[in-house]
Amino acid sequence: MENIVIQPFEHKHLADVAYIHSQVADGWGENGLAGDIDNRNTHSYVALAGDRAVAFCSFLVVDDAELLFVCTHPEYRKQGIAHTLLTHTISLLPQGIDSVILEVRSQNTPAISLYEKMGFATLGKRKKFYSFPEDDAIVMGLSK
Repeated sequence: MENIVIQPFEHKHLADVAYIHSQVADGWGENGLAGDIDNRNTHSYVALAGDRAVAFCSFLVVDDAELLFVCTHPEYRKQGIAHTLLTHTISLLPQGIDSVILEVRSQNTPAISLYEKMGFATLGKRKKFYSFPEDDAIVMGLSK
């Protein structure tokens, strides 16, 4: 964990991040991820172990910040990397962004636990929001 470096997401990280995304439900492929890099309203970061991206997060930043994704390579899970990545990147959000919102699958208890430890509160539920597999979304928010 001490050798993790956080950097902005760049094209050179695409293959690593696409692999990480392939391991989670609703993950994006390289084309979608490349669009994320080029979108000026998206702020995306990677956690690097050496020159390998091992975790990724992306925020849509307009009037507030919406956490679109946070995912960690299976070999690097449960080491605190996602917590470190999110804590650091939330601190980098532009001045004036006072809150972060997200949606998480109701069955994703590890992610919900992470968000609760970070201070996110449950704001509501969206029934049958996800498909393949079908699941409700828990809407959570954090005031900075």
